Amino acid sequence: MTIVLSLSLELIIFILPAWFANAAPAFFSKFLPFRHPIDFGRNFIDGKRILGDGKTLEGFICGVVIGFISGYILSIYGLHNLKGALALALGSMIGDSLGSFIKRRLKYRRGQHAWFLDELPFIITALIFFHFFNDKIILPVNAYPLMVIIILTFIAHNLTNFAYKQIIKMFS
Repeated sequence: MTIVLSLSLELIIFILPAWFANAAPAFFSKFLPFRHPIDFGRNFIDGKRILGDGKTLEGFICGVVIGFISGYILSIYGLHNLKGALALALGSMIGDSLGSFIKRRLKYRRGQHAWFLDELPFIITALIFFHFFNDKIILPVNAYPLMVIIILTFIAHNLTNFAYKQIIKMFS
């Protein structure tokens, strides 16, 4: 049991830059005086917005920066490396945008939850970016750690979203 917990903790530490990057825009966008949609209000060939108003340049940049900062803090303690943290943060934000693009095509409204589309694209893209843009592999690439990361992300993402909504309800 301790081996499983130890590996899970290592995987959580490894993936934190992606998690922080994905969570940062929702939290910090409340404090921004302006927002510029990534798609600049343009529609795709299907007539629907490419990404929608919920995906902003400020949120994207904020996510990458916060994800990188979390990786930097971990690197101080020898738990991460900067290139890997940047790859995870950038991949997370691109994957989140990809998920939003797919949700728009499937007619999901802004903010509407879509099982697996809200959790999988950001984490899978982050892992792909890490694999291709990081020369210092921290973890071996095999199925077990990847499955654990995806399962932990699915659970953590939904628990934090639920908690966030409850906190918003308490203060509104």
